[in-house]
Amino acid sequence: MPEQTIIELRILDTDFNLKTKDNEEQIRLISDYVNSELESVKAANPFTNHIRIAILGCMNITEKFFATQDEAKMSENEKMKEIGAINLIKEELGEANILFEKEKTKMNILAEEKELLQNQIDEQNELLNQYREHLRQSKVESETNRKTILELQNQLFESQIELVKVNKNHIEKDIFKSIEDKIKID
Repeated sequence: MPEQTIIELRILDTDFNLKTKDNEEQIRLISDYVNSELESVKAANPFTNHIRIAILGCMNITEKFFATQDEAKMSENEKMKEIGAINLIKEELGEANILFEKEKTKMNILAEEKELLQNQIDEQNELLNQYREHLRQSKVESETNRKTILELQNQLFESQIELVKVNKNHIEKDIFKSIEDKIKID
């Protein structure tokens, strides 16, 4: 516990001692301020007694004190408004974070769906490429079969021509033989 000390002060040309446990430097600052205020009042009213100067000085200091209190209240009100605004912003930020997390989750789900769809597309493309290859091979086989059919048709046609020639020769022979047989019989 701090000990009491005695401080000598001089206010408005009057010396006095003050016992205090507080910070001596702080007490001297207050004393200097009060003396300055009272000296200002005395300078403005040089023929006024010390009691009136003290009263007017107290009034001036009290006026400044109230003004400072009002400023402090206004500052406190502004601070409260700012705290309210900050709390509102925090609340909005919290809601935005929730929305962000939801959107992030949706984005992750969409990314997974995209990957699945890409895999399906890749599988479909692979299947399509297999069908294309099969179709190409079928076209090649079809072309080969068409050529074979054309060759067989040509061979058949040639065989038919040959058969017709053979039949014609055979018919001619039969006709000649029949004519010969008729001639011989006659």
